[in-house]
Amino acid sequence: MRVRLGLRSRILVLTLPVVVLVSVALAGIVYLSLGQVLEASARDTAAVEARELQADLRSRQVDELLTGSAVIDGNRLIQVVDPADGTVVAVSGGAPSTPLARPALEENQVRTGNVEDVPGHDDEAWVLAAADSRDVDERRYLVLVAVPTRIEATALGQSAEFATIGAIGLVAVLAAVTVFAVGQALRPVERMRDQVEAISTAGVAPAGSPPARLSVPAGRDELARLAETMNHLLDRMRRADASRRAFVADAGHELRSPLTTIRVLLDRLGEDRPLPERRVASVRASAEVDRLSELVDDLLTLASADEHAMVLRRTEVDLDDLVLAEAGALRARGMPVEVAVEPVRVEADQARLGRVVRNLLENAERHMESRVRVSLSHDDGDALVEVDNDGPPIDVADRERVFGRFVRLDDSRTRGTGGTGLGLAIVSEVVAAHDGSVVATETPEGWCRFAVRIPATPEPG
Repeated sequence: MRVRLGLRSRILVLTLPVVVLVSVALAGIVYLSLGQVLEASARDTAAVEARELQADLRSRQVDELLTGSAVIDGNRLIQVVDPADGTVVAVSGGAPSTPLARPALEENQVRTGNVEDVPGHDDEAWVLAAADSRDVDERRYLVLVAVPTRIEATALGQSAEFATIGAIGLVAVLAAVTVFAVGQALRPVERMRDQVEAISTAGVAPAGSPPARLSVPAGRDELARLAETMNHLLDRMRRADASRRAFVADAGHELRSPLTTIRVLLDRLGEDRPLPERRVASVRASAEVDRLSELVDDLLTLASADEHAMVLRRTEVDLDDLVLAEAGALRARGMPVEVAVEPVRVEADQARLGRVVRNLLENAERHMESRVRVSLSHDDGDALVEVDNDGPPIDVADRERVFGRFVRLDDSRTRGTGGTGLGLAIVSEVVAAHDGSVVATETPEGWCRFAVRIPATPEPG
């Protein structure tokens, strides 16, 4: 089973290795730098002391050099070597009787280096300075000064211990600071989470009460923007929930009406009534079933639009033929329709686009006084369908609301004559799925107009 760490733990897991690596790197750099500094200091000390002995030898004999020089120290190994045959002519500080080194030096030259495996001093490392010298009698000698590096090594080891302790302390302090800083940074997030949980637990707020919102932290940082985004999301969810509740309530009411009528008609058919009455009841029941089927189809269409799952079977459609066919179907019912079309082709779902034209024509039929007209034309690369009726235009305040679901602007109409209130909502959804737009407006002479605009197929050059 995979255990998922919390945010604080993940931040620590990510940051602590980096801190440890940086601390180790810094400690290594300090260790190496300090070792080089200490070794350079020992070399400088050996070289300075070798130069002092070189200067003293010019005014003394060799046997007087190691007894009267201020350089002589128990921590030093000093040899005076005859460079001709490598004989050690004088020693001090327990230096061995064999030369520590026999470098080839130029006149008065001083050189430094490292010496290991000094007889009698196996556990130590030394820095050696060699100086070319002459005594008062101008005899040439090689003065060797060996300075032990144990003090430097001890200091370096202690420094390494202090650096290790400091690095561990630094890691611990940074871990504590990281935990504290992350906790402080996450405190507003925890507060938001508690508020969201309280909102989700509280459920729907009573009507008229202010909507629950997250408190926005001061400033314009990421947390403030997160709170504002969450508030926008809550607002959209409230609107969507209110729309869903209204939709469910209206849909239930619309479904209940034909079902109730069908039940009554079926009861009548079950009674011992004359045949003409039974036939009338049967016809009415059949009409209510058709109405119920249409309503269910409308609801399914809108549900697929809500889920962004409206399937469009796009083909090349002669929109002018489609408009003529839908207008002809209404003419056959006796509705006066004036038609003016231009040849226009579109990439569209023919069945759904036919539903758009049919719904607009039926809406015009319900609201006309005497005439309906439909036109199709090209307009800036779009196909423009305009359906007019000589009834009064829709009020400006209602021209967007009219495309809502179960919206009937004329309350005097019954459901039998006014439709389900879903026709224009379906028009809006289908047109939007075709990357188009539909608006309610009015004609120059003051008629009611619905205008649909969808992208047209470019005409061949």
